[in-house]
Amino acid sequence: MNWSRLLVSAGVAALCAFQASSETSGELAELFGRADAITRPRLSPNGTLLATGCSPAIMPTICVFDLFNGGDSVVVPRLADVRLVDHYWASDDTLIFDIEAFDTVNTVRGLRDYTFERAVAFNLKKQEPVMLLRDNRAWLDTNNLAAIEPSKDGKALFSIVVLAEDGFNHERRVEVDSKYVYNLMEVNLETGRSKIRKKMTQSVVDAILSPEGEVRAEIRYADKGSIGHEVSVVANGRTIFERSRLEYNPIRVWGLDATGENLVVFLAEGEPYGLFRMALSDGTLIPINDYGGLVGPVIDRRMLNVVGFEYPDDQSVQILEDQALKSQVDAIKGVFPEASVTAESWSDDRTLTVLKVEFPGKPVDFYLFEAATGALSPVGNVAPHLADRTLGSVTPISYMARDGLTIPGYLTLPPGKTQADGPFPLILMPHGGPESRDTLTFDWWAQAYAAAGYAVLQPNFRGSAGFGLEFRNAGYGEFGDKMVLDVADGAAWAVEQGISRPGEACIAGASYGGYSALMVPLQAPGVVKCAIAVNAVTNPFGMTGQEDPNSFYSNYFERYLGADRYASGAAKARITPTMRADEYTIPLLVIASEQDSNVPFEQSDNFRKDVGKRTELEFVRLEGEDHYLRSSIARYQVLQNSLKFLEQNLPAN
Repeated sequence: MNWSRLLVSAGVAALCAFQASSETSGELAELFGRADAITRPRLSPNGTLLATGCSPAIMPTICVFDLFNGGDSVVVPRLADVRLVDHYWASDDTLIFDIEAFDTVNTVRGLRDYTFERAVAFNLKKQEPVMLLRDNRAWLDTNNLAAIEPSKDGKALFSIVVLAEDGFNHERRVEVDSKYVYNLMEVNLETGRSKIRKKMTQSVVDAILSPEGEVRAEIRYADKGSIGHEVSVVANGRTIFERSRLEYNPIRVWGLDATGENLVVFLAEGEPYGLFRMALSDGTLIPINDYGGLVGPVIDRRMLNVVGFEYPDDQSVQILEDQALKSQVDAIKGVFPEASVTAESWSDDRTLTVLKVEFPGKPVDFYLFEAATGALSPVGNVAPHLADRTLGSVTPISYMARDGLTIPGYLTLPPGKTQADGPFPLILMPHGGPESRDTLTFDWWAQAYAAAGYAVLQPNFRGSAGFGLEFRNAGYGEFGDKMVLDVADGAAWAVEQGISRPGEACIAGASYGGYSALMVPLQAPGVVKCAIAVNAVTNPFGMTGQEDPNSFYSNYFERYLGADRYASGAAKARITPTMRADEYTIPLLVIASEQDSNVPFEQSDNFRKDVGKRTELEFVRLEGEDHYLRSSIARYQVLQNSLKFLEQNLPAN
């Protein structure tokens, strides 16, 4: 198997990276800002082909390799004005990939930025993309795969949920509840055309199917207005789970377990809480270890059943219930005892598996494992151009917040340096979410700053996930207060440890991290001397106003926000950067993606307008980019502009 040819043909061969002490911001931005060279490697059903996200020409696309017969790779042509999100195999010669397109549409709540999701089939022999459900243009989100039926070659089932407005009852003068209609569509992957296989009108919003396309369970939902929401699970014609008067979504249904007789569910609200098997026969709940609270499913991308669980600790931890996969992963863990080893994809018969191997702070490696021979062959690395470069060391740390709560986090030091070499100029880098967390995984953004000579502190402030319910719940109501102060307190800890000097810090973050970057100068004056905010929330109350009042999303956001604490305008203003624009006295860099539907571009643009000329403000618009900074263009712009900004306001030398 010619693996060097595979990597070269992907355009991701390891380059002879230089490491000079006088690298410019542009050179560092180009080096660390390259899009991931390999993402989501997926084996074909028979294991002979590998499809992976790649970036041979700056913008991400999909490359397909013949693992055993060689030959040139197939590069899937990029579709104009869309982004690739995911890909998976429908058969040994046909890929399906999910795409996103951004647009601003006129809704009953006014103009709204929206990301439309579609599915596209790509046959390797014809090499022509086919838009699926092309005969149903009224349905804009059509990438929800429900099943790939092994017995029906060239067909797949997709689910479409639409809202059927029943309108107004003129006799009773009352508004009738809106109802959801679930359409199970059989789609021809060659033509893209579809037909309805099954329609369910009892407010079904999702369904769990067997691989043969049989509906095993229905998830139903109803908005009851002032009395809350109702959610139920129905199987075999009977209700096996039901809750009403809800403010928050109580259940995530992930799929069938290996037996096919139980659902795997996460109960996220109330008691019982955690991960369970739910018997399809009667709803009996069988507890499964919740694995740290931020657990997610490992799902077979073709059969759509749950084969295990994964959660982030310092590194990714995977618990596999599929014994064939488990034995392979366990065997390779012995080869890489200091790494996280997880199964990424596999052939239908489990004879071939792609494994992800991740060392702390290092770019991820992927390997192909052949069960019959025990052979382990390298597939590729996320950042092969950094292979010969010394990266900054990343270590877990913890410190005490001002109210006594212990805050975990990670410290990245400049390459080749230890804490004894300090003090360094410090970058505080809070994560987004906010119900998320940082880990020891390779971080292109933090490593770029470390390469420029900065120490980077990534605090997992209260409200972060993965540290237990009590720690997460401590963030509720503290969106603009203690969660922000936890980040500021990290700077004081770094000074105490000799890592940095008082006042020699800046802050940088994206999404909620960008909000935190704008709030720290207001809530803790003097801690930082400059701030970098990317795709930042600048008016959190405006974010809640974009969604339907009392929706699950709005209620969830308001729980973190603590909206009941902010009845007055003055109280709202205290945690709203746009309303405190005249208080900024430090230089600000604001970077915003034009096509961000998570945090609308207007959040950043309105902040720019409100701040005006009151302080030094640089504003960078990322044209054609979304929230996640996946392309080389977006990453380069973020790094180049922020490194220049830091050179001016917190030079590393």
